[in-house]
Amino acid sequence: MILKQLDQAVFLRDYWQKKPCIIRGFIPDFNDLIDENELAGLAMEDDVDSRIVSNNNGQWSVVQGPIEDFEQHCTGSWSLLVQSVDRFIDEIDELSDIVNFIPHWRLDDVMMSYSVAGAGVGPHIDEYDVFIIQGSGSRRWQVGLPDAYETVLPHPLLRQIKGFEPIIDEVLLPGDVVYIPPKHPHNGVALEACMNYSIGFRAPTDIELLTGLIDENAYEIKEPQRYTDADSILARGINSMPSAVSSHEIATLKSSLRKLLESKETDRAIMQYLSHQALPDCEPLSEPYSAEEIQDKLRSRAQLNRLAGVKPIYQSEQGDEHFEFFIDGNMFKTCASIRPVIENLLNQRNVDLSQACFDKAVEDPHFVSIVTQLVNSTYWDISDLLS
Repeated sequence: MILKQLDQAVFLRDYWQKKPCIIRGFIPDFNDLIDENELAGLAMEDDVDSRIVSNNNGQWSVVQGPIEDFEQHCTGSWSLLVQSVDRFIDEIDELSDIVNFIPHWRLDDVMMSYSVAGAGVGPHIDEYDVFIIQGSGSRRWQVGLPDAYETVLPHPLLRQIKGFEPIIDEVLLPGDVVYIPPKHPHNGVALEACMNYSIGFRAPTDIELLTGLIDENAYEIKEPQRYTDADSILARGINSMPSAVSSHEIATLKSSLRKLLESKETDRAIMQYLSHQALPDCEPLSEPYSAEEIQDKLRSRAQLNRLAGVKPIYQSEQGDEHFEFFIDGNMFKTCASIRPVIENLLNQRNVDLSQACFDKAVEDPHFVSIVTQLVNSTYWDISDLLS
């Protein structure tokens, strides 16, 4: 379970969602992308999810951000953990490109932690896949197999487990990574002051997906089909118990749900749900670009840059009339004729408009319109003219 390099096909076949592994030299010559002071600066912000977990002589404590007084809380063996750093810093967002053979809709976030020697959050189990990259320093990782472990709560905000036997017990050095599938117990302890970068991948349960579709009000159905029982009431029999619900009635309701789930509207609702990323609120442009201004920049071969954390998704199979894609719960629609150009735009972090595939697009009003929407929505920015 120790790999010396990442072979994507072998990894997906033998390890992804199956068993943990360590990949040595996952990022050769890796250096931290930000330092602990910059990470602490993020933890002070209101719109950033952060916490400090510490252990003082066996006594665990957890402090939720925003954090104002680090000196007060950073005592004993402590770790600072900051979620979704990729939403705020381009260099952290680019880390996810290393594992972009996993689709965008599965990506949750890139969490960062800084720990002093001896620190960790205790043995625990997560419900998601994670690649944990070792930054500066070193950390010992122990990973076990799924089982029915006893849960302990040493603090109301800290869930740990007891008694797992590790099948991996290794020290990670800068650039190494440990991959941990869901439900595999693990424990990481810093051997010295160190940084870690956790690329986490979500997988909704069927109930979460169904609830999410309802909560989002994502359906755009002009004429919802209401249940009817013109014949089933008679089939129940005149003397049937009024409290009883027949299996035929339940089957009819389930059949109606199946028709809804098989509809194009449900495809769209699922895509909208999967695209949500909880991106930070961005200030709207004080002066939105007009389509004419965007086209002038496009003609001058400006560069289009996807902003930190933005992960567009689209359905592979679509009709011949329109092409739809989604970003953070928002749908964008354009003419199917420019789909190849839009796919190039969505699947690249930075697009140089001098590329041949964009020559005709800069004159296409559909392309200009979409770029204008993306820039004004602060999902992309457009650079000054290139020299």
